[in-house]
Amino acid sequence: MSQPPPPGGPWAHPQTAPVYPGQNAGPYPHGGPQYGAPPQAYPGPPAQPYAGQPYGTPAQPYPPQQYQGQQYAPQPYPGAHLGAGGPQCRFCGCVPATDVTFRGHRGMIVLMQFLHVKGPFCRDCGLSTFRDMTAKTLIQGWYGYISFAVTPITVLINLARRGKVANLPAPQPPPSGDHRRPMDPGAPLLARPSALIGLAIPFVLLVLFIILAAAGG
Repeated sequence: MSQPPPPGGPWAHPQTAPVYPGQNAGPYPHGGPQYGAPPQAYPGPPAQPYAGQPYGTPAQPYPPQQYQGQQYAPQPYPGAHLGAGGPQCRFCGCVPATDVTFRGHRGMIVLMQFLHVKGPFCRDCGLSTFRDMTAKTLIQGWYGYISFAVTPITVLINLARRGKVANLPAPQPPPSGDHRRPMDPGAPLLARPSALIGLAIPFVLLVLFIILAAAGG
């Protein structure tokens, strides 16, 4: 025979309240603090002291760092190597070679273009460069008021520098290092049709200018 429940019902004493499946059987039967209890602060990690500078401290200059790489040094012109016996040709690597620059000019009525090729050159590569740039300048450089004066100056500069490569001995392989076959100098300047046509262009232009001036007068 079952006993009657105590006065006030089964929930009169919370400490003896039954525990249902899924609830915690701790000090709080329903898995949390009792209703109306003040919330507890989350403890969290202990406060760490600020490792940086305190607020308001003037900024300190950043310490300069030393560059760990190689120091900058001007590199030689591509293809120009300084061998044991002097400079090597920038195109083929042969010796002897001399440091000289040949120039070119291209007139385009309103615009103009200045060209140049730097050495060192051996004899054959230097003559090939001189003849090629001078012939192209003679046929491409006259077209423009300023270009008409710049072109003969450019040709004269190349002619004055031609002797530096023409007087060199025949190119030889260097004592050490890579080398290639020198360039073919090709036909002389005055034996090239482009150079001959280029020499005739200023005279043709001059004659046309005189004819137009006479017709206008």
